[in-house]
Amino acid sequence: MASDYRYLVATDFSPASRRALAAARSLARRAGASLTIAHVRPSSDLRAAVLEERGDLLRVPRGSLAAGMKEHYQRRIGGLVQAGRDETGLILSGAPDIALCKEARRGYDLLVVGNRGHGAVSSLFLGSTTQRVLARSPVAVVVVPSKRRR
Repeated sequence: MASDYRYLVATDFSPASRRALAAARSLARRAGASLTIAHVRPSSDLRAAVLEERGDLLRVPRGSLAAGMKEHYQRRIGGLVQAGRDETGLILSGAPDIALCKEARRGYDLLVVGNRGHGAVSSLFLGSTTQRVLARSPVAVVVVPSKRRR
């Protein structure tokens, strides 16, 4: 069953985001939708290398860090995209909530995000990417809990 539906799923490569990806695949399969798996990386290559624990890339010749980080992220997102399915990988840059919502405006029907479940108190003071996406998204959002509730 082919359709014109397009779903965007956010990943930070964590177990919670892998659970969101599994849920997005299930939804996409039922609707016959295509799936774009997106990761939002920091704008700074230096910050990205530190967050990704790629100290080896900090020792490369000047100008090679950007290429190394690009290759790193392409490899990671490529590892999530399943061959034989209507899936693509996408690397975005910047603040996750803003980048995801901007991308969602490009013709997606649904945005799927995971929720790490930090709890109400921490999200009250710190906010969360999921809450900001819910507030800003131009399309429907599905929030997948980090753990199955019993």
